[in-house]
Amino acid sequence: MVRKTTTARKTTARRTTKAAAKTTAPKPVAAKAPVEDTATADIPVTETAVKAAEKTMGKRELIDRVVAASGIKKSAAKPVIEAMLKELGDGLSRGETLNLQPFGKANVKRHKHLENAEIIELRLRRSKLALKAAETSFPDPLAEAAE
Repeated sequence: MVRKTTTARKTTARRTTKAAAKTTAPKPVAAKAPVEDTATADIPVTETAVKAAEKTMGKRELIDRVVAASGIKKSAAKPVIEAMLKELGDGLSRGETLNLQPFGKANVKRHKHLENAEIIELRLRRSKLALKAAETSFPDPLAEAAE
C-alpha cells in the first residue's frame, strides 16, 4: 500500500506599490445595452430614439407646457387637463378608438385586467400632415403680445 503525501504549499501575498495601484485603477463599467425585443429587432434604433424613450412627461410638465403654449392661467388649465386625461383613460379602458388630430389615432390592440392594474396596449398613428397643420394654425401667443 503506497501512501501519497502532500505538502502544503506556502503562498505569499503580493504587495502592491503606489505606482502599481494607480495604474490598476478599476475602469468604469459601461451601461448595459437594453435587451432587444424580438418583435422589434428589425427596426433600426437610433441614438435619438433611445434618448427619447428615456424621457417621461408627467402631469405637471404637461400642464406647464399647455399653459406656455396657450397663454391661459394655470388654475384654469389644470382642471381641464385632468378631466381630459380621465376621459381619455376611460375611453381606452372601454376599448374605444381615439381619433384626436393632431395627437393621432389610437387603436387598442390588447386589454388585460389585473388585480391592482389594467394593461392597455395600443397603436398610435400620427399623420405628418396633421402635425404640420397644427403648427401653423396656432400662432405664438407671446408674439401677439410683443406687437
